[in-house]
Amino acid sequence: MTDVGLWPQDYFASRKRFVELASNHGAELETHPIDAVGPGGEQLTIDVAAWTSKQDKHLIVVTSGVHGVEGFIGAHIQCQILKTLARAGAASQTGILMIHAMNPWGFANLRRVNENNIDLNRNFIDSVTQQGSPNHEYAALDQVINPRYAPTVTGEIKYWLQAGSLIARNRGIRPLFKAIAEGQYEFPKGLFYGGSALSQSCNIAQALILRYSSFVEQVSLLDIHSGLGPAASPTLIANTNLLPHVRQQEWLHNLYGLPVILDNSADNTYNAHGTFSQWCEQALANKRYLYLCVEIGTVNPIALFSALRRENQAHHWKESDNPEETRKFKNELLRVFAPGSRRWKIRATTRVTRVFNTTLALHVAR
Repeated sequence: MTDVGLWPQDYFASRKRFVELASNHGAELETHPIDAVGPGGEQLTIDVAAWTSKQDKHLIVVTSGVHGVEGFIGAHIQCQILKTLARAGAASQTGILMIHAMNPWGFANLRRVNENNIDLNRNFIDSVTQQGSPNHEYAALDQVINPRYAPTVTGEIKYWLQAGSLIARNRGIRPLFKAIAEGQYEFPKGLFYGGSALSQSCNIAQALILRYSSFVEQVSLLDIHSGLGPAASPTLIANTNLLPHVRQQEWLHNLYGLPVILDNSADNTYNAHGTFSQWCEQALANKRYLYLCVEIGTVNPIALFSALRRENQAHHWKESDNPEETRKFKNELLRVFAPGSRRWKIRATTRVTRVFNTTLALHVAR
């Protein structure tokens, strides 16, 4: 039975539970401090738990909190998997690597981005040359989606009138969402900003994965996110070389019994730049690899995007130093990425744990 009684209250409680569970179950632990600090000046860390040996042929990596506030559900699932592994163990010649809170600052501060407003899943880049061409569609929308003032009722009405006009003109929300979510590198205070260089968190994650995977033949990465899709149900956004491209989607759908979208495919709502998936494709090309962005649905995309937009406004252009004013929008962001419903938590955790269990047997089945 999924235990939601220990749902993390904040980043610090989540970290404490993760480290204690991993330590109690014989993990090799690593702690990687980052330069940014918590809301009260606390040290923040990326924490790692590993169960590996030189005899392993398959490494499964489970990550949480790439998008800060999404770490609540991701870290809870990691702890649930830890408890499952303690009871049943891992498959033969299979190593496990868990990375808790890849964006600890965002997790601790209830933001999706890091301390420099960088979306880490648009930041897996080595230089500006890897960012892709400028996102002209985003540039044209920046004044609409990211006005330079704190959220107001009048401003929100104006936004929805403009957004409604754009949706009608484009015959749907998809072109609008695509323009915004693909990522941009020109507006440092805008949404989905990918940064100008590799962030500290992405550098730590890359080094960890390369080091732990150096001696295995196959790597499977489960990168847990929340936001888009049917409530509490995972959608898998995949990148793999385990099969030829024409067979990948059908095979993965049959294997996991879930909706599957291939990264960078024509049916994807948007093809983002600088993603974890794209880095895996390049860095693990000499191995058999499977990357799955496990996207757990929460609320409808309009409500989700509205919360993102207002929180970003409040963070950058708040009218006073009153923390409660900003906290209101952060709590709204938390609710759209980690709903408070007990049923949602149980269903989401149970379904993603099944994804892990299927991946655990993958090298045996193939």
